[in-house]
Amino acid sequence: MRDIIRADAERRFADTWTRPVGAWLAACLASGAAMFGTFGVMGLAEGVPSAQEVAGFAAAIIPGTLYIGVFMVVLTALPTLAFAWLMHSQGWKKIYTSALFGGLTGAGVLQLFGFPIRHGAEAIPVTMMFFCVGLVGGSVYRLVAGKH
Repeated sequence: MRDIIRADAERRFADTWTRPVGAWLAACLASGAAMFGTFGVMGLAEGVPSAQEVAGFAAAIIPGTLYIGVFMVVLTALPTLAFAWLMHSQGWKKIYTSALFGGLTGAGVLQLFGFPIRHGAEAIPVTMMFFCVGLVGGSVYRLVAGKH
């Protein structure tokens, strides 16, 4: 009987904390990869890169993703907790809901800590980039967390 109770408690702990925290960390890494990839594509707009520049970018993919992912972890901890609680309390388990909240988190964090919209029209493309990176993170969150 004790084993059954213990197994049930472990399952509930995993459903309540382990899975959502792991999903949030995976979402931060995915957002970091999306942002790093966006910077790489933006670099292509400047012209055709040399082989050395491509090799340098390829060598920096993993460290760059981790570096940006750590910033995502720090900046999105409270908004993610609030949105996860809201989604759980309302029973919103669809991927588009998580993606939307991820996009709002990305754009909101940028406006709060980075490049406010009050700077004019030049802030809109950067805000949209952070929104799109947040869409990726929100989608990954739901895919990893599942519909539990």
